[in-house]
Amino acid sequence: MWYWRSQPLQGRTGSDIFTRLYGKAEIATLLESPYPTPKDYPQLSRYSICAGLPRNHQIFTPALGEITTCLRQLLQTTPEIPEAIAHLPFTGGYLGWLGYDFAWEIETLPQKNPDPLPFPVAYWYQPDSFAVLDHEAQVLWLAAVTPVDLDQLEVHLEESPDSTSAPESPENFPLEFTSDRQAYTDAVRQAKQHIRVGDVFQTNLSLRFHTRTHLSSWAIYQRLHQINPSPFASYWRSPWGDLISCSPERLIQKQGQFAQTRPIGGTRPRGHTPAEDQALGQELLTNTKERAEHTMLVDLERNDLGRACTWGSVRVDEQFVLERYSHVIHLVSNVRGELAPDKDAVDLIRGMFPGGTITGCPKVRCMEIIETLEPVRRSLFYGSCGYLDQRGDLDLNILIRTLLYVPANNGPATVYGQVGAGIVADSNLDQEWAESLQKAKAQLQALNR
Repeated sequence: MWYWRSQPLQGRTGSDIFTRLYGKAEIATLLESPYPTPKDYPQLSRYSICAGLPRNHQIFTPALGEITTCLRQLLQTTPEIPEAIAHLPFTGGYLGWLGYDFAWEIETLPQKNPDPLPFPVAYWYQPDSFAVLDHEAQVLWLAAVTPVDLDQLEVHLEESPDSTSAPESPENFPLEFTSDRQAYTDAVRQAKQHIRVGDVFQTNLSLRFHTRTHLSSWAIYQRLHQINPSPFASYWRSPWGDLISCSPERLIQKQGQFAQTRPIGGTRPRGHTPAEDQALGQELLTNTKERAEHTMLVDLERNDLGRACTWGSVRVDEQFVLERYSHVIHLVSNVRGELAPDKDAVDLIRGMFPGGTITGCPKVRCMEIIETLEPVRRSLFYGSCGYLDQRGDLDLNILIRTLLYVPANNGPATVYGQVGAGIVADSNLDQEWAESLQKAKAQLQALNR
């Protein structure tokens, strides 16, 4: 049971509410949409969610082979929801992530690469209190397990948050890549060979970088969200380290019996002038190669969504839409379907995971090739995070434009990032390297680089 109160939001952002309510919590979560609402994707940016410590100090980190069962157990409750909050996307339930390696529970895949990062593949918890920001209605909803806890949330909202800001000066730690330019372009060359012999039509290859920093993870997130506001941004403070993401891409959303996915396929850099920016967007929109590749990925997502949806219900309701972010322009579509009577939310996740836009087509063969060509396991990168609502609804992003922050006992923390590009038969080796680095610019700028 949850106790609820509401108050005017007064233009406050998710970051502001999170800082006031949970800025000092050892475990906390922020799922943030940008405000003011961007004109390119207003329908994606209505709500933000902030949450505090796990209820009864309980967290779930099931191992591979146990994740599906755990998710089904978490989604068993279907309580009565008061009408006043029925429109909210999250009314109580679980927050968490699924690392890319969850794919090994869904498919039979080779295991060749090490994972040097400390994060568990799956992590879910039920918060003891949370807040939902309705940016459109300008209402802030607070929820807690007792009226006393609710009173305490309101007290925290009136307190002045810490105003510590990130230093502007660059840091001197080197930026290192797991694969250098030669190794990455060699991998692209091998991927193109797989395409030539008919193994795959397109595959995604990614590149990991890391550096050290004296910045706090929260300072990095605030900078990244300011530089590159995105509809599926998130910040997670966890026992193993922190997750910082400004993802523009939804993997899967379920509301009632309806589900949708929003694949991104096709990228151009932002222009230096409005005219150049407009020209780059138009070139992306009309480019034959980009449209063909995008259509293939949309078809892949239609197939994946159809695994859990009623026959004939899956359709593309938005196609070839441009979305502009701080450093890139993306080509986006939206696919929608109705969940089949004999399927549940976990079937939906398993059918969609991982997103086809970050694997390639056909998905399983691409994942086999990725494991062969990339030097380390992807860990949380290209997995998903979000919420599982107690009504059985969910919303999960794809963890791109993401940093993983691993603190040290003494000295600077280590921060990891991962960026990549879709490889097709006529991909240019140098252009794929450049596209990957272009996608990293916002993260590097947030790190004062």
